[in-house]
Formats: sequence, C-alpha cells, structure tokens
Amino acid sequence: MGQVQSRQQDESYFKLDAQDKDAVIKKYTELASSAKGGKVLEASDELFGEGFHLIKDGPAIEDKNRETANGFWKDGWETRRHNKDTHHTAIIQLAFAGTIAGFDIDTSFFDGSHPSYASVEGCLIVKGVQDSYEWKEILPKVPLDGNSHHFYGIQASDEVYTHIKLNMYPDGGIARLRVYGNVSPIFPEEKTVLDLASVANGGRVIKSSDDRYGKPANIILPTCGVNTRDGWQTRRSRVKGHHDWVEIKLGATGLLESLEVDTTHFRGNNPDFISLDACNSEYNDVQYDPEVQWVSLLNKSEVHADKKNIFDLEQTGDSYTHVRLNIFPDGGISRLRVYGLRVPEAVETVEVELVEETVVETVDDLKVVETTDTVAPLTEAALSTSSGKTNDTLVETEVDLKNGDKIILTSEVSSVTTLIEEETTEPVKKSPAKRGRPKGSAAATAVLAATKLAPKKKAKGRSASVLDDEEADAAESVSSGSPRNKRVRE
Repeated sequence: MGQVQSRQQDESYFKLDAQDKDAVIKKYTELASSAKGGKVLEASDELFGEGFHLIKDGPAIEDKNRETANGFWKDGWETRRHNKDTHHTAIIQLAFAGTIAGFDIDTSFFDGSHPSYASVEGCLIVKGVQDSYEWKEILPKVPLDGNSHHFYGIQASDEVYTHIKLNMYPDGGIARLRVYGNVSPIFPEEKTVLDLASVANGGRVIKSSDDRYGKPANIILPTCGVNTRDGWQTRRSRVKGHHDWVEIKLGATGLLESLEVDTTHFRGNNPDFISLDACNSEYNDVQYDPEVQWVSLLNKSEVHADKKNIFDLEQTGDSYTHVRLNIFPDGGISRLRVYGLRVPEAVETVEVELVEETVVETVDDLKVVETTDTVAPLTEAALSTSSGKTNDTLVETEVDLKNGDKIILTSEVSSVTTLIEEETTEPVKKSPAKRGRPKGSAAATAVLAATKLAPKKKAKGRSASVLDDEEADAAESVSSGSPRNKRVRE
C-alpha cells in the first residue's frame, strides 16, 4: 500500500485515495449501519427519498421502472428542489458510540440531482450522564460530484460521538453515508458477564481463512442473522484434514466462561464440528507476536444445524485477549458469542515525591531558617515522564450515574495519518498495563470533557490504526530498544 499524500499537520480532514479508502473500510467499523443498529432519527425533507436509505446495508441500486407518487424511486435520501434555506439536514444515531476515522458520502445514481456540498457534525449523548449536547463540526463543507463516492479521513482525536448530523447544501440527493471508526463501548460494572467478542463491546475480526460467501465480521454483530449471507460461510473444501478459522480480538481482556455458536439459517451447509482456542497478546494481529501461545478452551465438538449451540469453556484461571474459532471441515455460522467477565485494564500509579524545602525569612536583619515538608508539584511534562509513553490506545473513564451506579466508557482514538504496508511490516505492541491509564490533564476523556457532572479527568489516547505514522514508529523503535516497548500497530 502507498502512503497518503503529504498534508499540513493542522488539517482536520483530508481526501483519501483508492488505497487509503480500502484500508479504512477494512480496518475500521462502520458505525452508522442500520444492520448494526444505527437509526435515522429525523430529516428536514424527504419528498423524493426517505432518510433511512442513507444507512442501509449494501450499495445503492437503481430501478428505472419503479415509481412513487412523487416521481422516480431513488435508493437514497432526496429532498425537494429550490430550498429557501441554506441547507437540509439528517440526524443519525450511531449503532455504537465511537471515535471517527473517516466518512464516505456516496451520491451513486444522483447525477444532476446531487447536492453541491455537504458537511458532517457530531455530538455525544449518554442517557443519564450527558443529556445536554452541542453539535461539533467533524467534516467541514466539502464539494460533491454526481454519481460518486467521496472518501475523507479525519485527523486523530479522542472525541467520542453517539450522533451524526449530515448537512447537504442546498438540496438534492445522497445515496449512502458511511461512518468509519472505532467502537468506544460503555461497560457496566466489572462483575457483569458480557459478550466480549461483540462489536458493540469493541470486538473486532482480525482475519479469517476464507470469506467466500459471507463476511466474517457479520458473526460478531449484536443483531440476529437475517439469512445465510448475513453470516460467515466458507467455500467447500476438497482436502482431507482441512479446517477453516476466524480470529477475533476481544473488546476487553476477559475471563472466558461460555461459547455460543449460532447456525440459524444454515442447514446442510453448517460445520460438522468446532473448537475454540484463546491467547493473551499485546499485539492486535498475533501472527507478529513471537511469544504468543494459543490455549485450547474447547476441544473438537459437534455442531447442530439451524440452532444456537452452547458450550462451557475450560476454566484455566487465565484471562485472554483473542480467540480463534475453528470449523471442521468448512461451512457457515450466523453468529458467535463469547461470554466472560471483563478484566479492567491495569492503571499505573504515579508516585508523589516529598522534598524538603528551605524557607528563609528575614526579620530585623536576622535570618530565621525553617524546614518544612511539602509536596512537589508535578508538571504535565513531569507526569508524562514518570508515567511512561503518552501515545496510548485506550482512554477509560469511570462515570457516576445519578442513581448511584457506575459505568465505564472506553474510547480508542481514531487516527488516519499514513498507511503502512501491513503485509511486510511488523506491527508494534505495547504492554497492556499501559493501556487505558489516566494521563493527568493531557487530553479530553470520552464523556466528561463536555459535562459538569463530575471532576474533569483528562487523558491522552491514540489508536492502533492502519494509518499510523511509519517514520515516527521507526524513530521510536530505535529509542525504545525492545519491541515490547513499541506502541501497537495493526
């Protein structure tokens, strides 16, 4: 893969070329899709095309033989002509709270009826925590062409959003809006059993052996499968002893308890057997971890067709970050659930140094010397030095709710800066003890940055992005020595 063309450091957005946009689609979650739970809450005008089309799964289509009471049917959001106001808007509730890495504003089949410009704003609303909100510009006003995809990347930010507002200027039609980013899950108390593989909790499919008839990312969607194409299905194998597999990075390190393999809609094309392995790795893609050790949590077990198959996992007492589902010899499944208890990220404490300060006072030409113990103020720079690296992936915040309960909100910073050649470059890992640690007042946290409900802790974060800066990583690898001290790259 090539690199994004050079651009100014202060630019908040940039247009993506063909290679960059493919990397964004592959490596980030589509946060707005209705298939995942996204909703169009309202649109200022929908005379020729309703707003829900914007977040439909799959590409837009054209049907010239189909008409409505208002004219030709369009697979997109289309407003009436001659808008007297400056623009029209559509408000979308994202399927998951998350940081944003990029957009695709798609005007497919709107040629001559497309808007001249579009912009995107976002806000964060967490019920019971932050009910008031303010729209913040994410993508400024950009020009649009007819019948085209418009891919834009967003500079790294730890801002978390739950809602998006799409603005079109002055009117016209937009077929689809894709919002790419990292899920920032809102975790309940640690003792709650969660589906740690679910995309809603930050799980991600890293890779699979085959995806001939369905995307492997479908199996970790929180919704139920609609049909076989809404699951993961591999091609027929012709080699004795063959098996297919899919690797998943869990949304949080966890103590795993049970597994659900849902084969709903798969009859005659389901696997005969499955097994599950797990590991604990600081890498996102464990193929680059020379010390990774896979542990079997479920031996080869029979799977029934068109059914939710539930299995108890072996209790090893260890926590895991990744799982690998093996299917024998091939076939398809609709959904995968990996249930377990979340293990909170370790937080490194910062020692406060006590020093002796000598105070000199002059009284009538006599010097009186007093010795007092005082706490040495820690500057932001000193805090950064004492607590290690500041380029962390996860920002984790504990929020007190009004009813006395607590939630944990983690955010992974979306960074779209420079592509890496993933096939030939080893990604860099970092200690899990350093992920999610508070950073004093270095940057805004996910929720409390805009609220007055609690003291404002601030933290710094940065994603393990496919578009990280290669030169900065290379320089850091030299200074850090061991690869264990490098930050995560995918």
